Amino acid sequence: MGANAERMAGYGRRNRRGRGEGYPIELYIEGDTGLTQQWERQQDKEAVAEFNRKVRAWGQTVNTALQTSIGKMITEDKTLSASLRQNYRHWGKVPQAGQEITSIGFAFEEAGLYVHLGVGRGYNREGSAVVSTKKHNRDDIKRHPKPWFDPVVEKHIPDLEKIVTDYCGELFINTTRILINR
Repeated sequence: MGANAERMAGYGRRNRRGRGEGYPIELYIEGDTGLTQQWERQQDKEAVAEFNRKVRAWGQTVNTALQTSIGKMITEDKTLSASLRQNYRHWGKVPQAGQEITSIGFAFEEAGLYVHLGVGRGYNREGSAVVSTKKHNRDDIKRHPKPWFDPVVEKHIPDLEKIVTDYCGELFINTTRILINR
């Protein structure tokens, strides 16, 4: 089993929430502050509502940009752009009124990962190169990565950082699980 196949199997075990929901990739809003500080921030219901509104607007902007990216890079998009969903969570659950959003995620069908990485049947990645696992000439490789996800998200992270910093300067954004190529 190649490295990419192991990664894909890992995504299926760790992240799949239900059939048809795709693979969620998330970033987290964290801080050195504890639950007490979060509770204190959540006492200002208007500030929390405004923060959540801005985070949701950021998510919708990124979702629209991702759909545009899919349209530009993937000529035969049949289902990927329609499968793209954003998720907002408060410690893994849907946020209730007055609770801060602590994670933002994007879910999409499995094929989106294959297209982004340029892998699939008969093609795997070794380092940053796509290689054929078939027994034919390596010059016949027809697949190339189409990075439709990472560049778009990376471009919009500074906007989210500003939203988070304006809300509470002690919070930061953990992007270790949002980018596909990490």
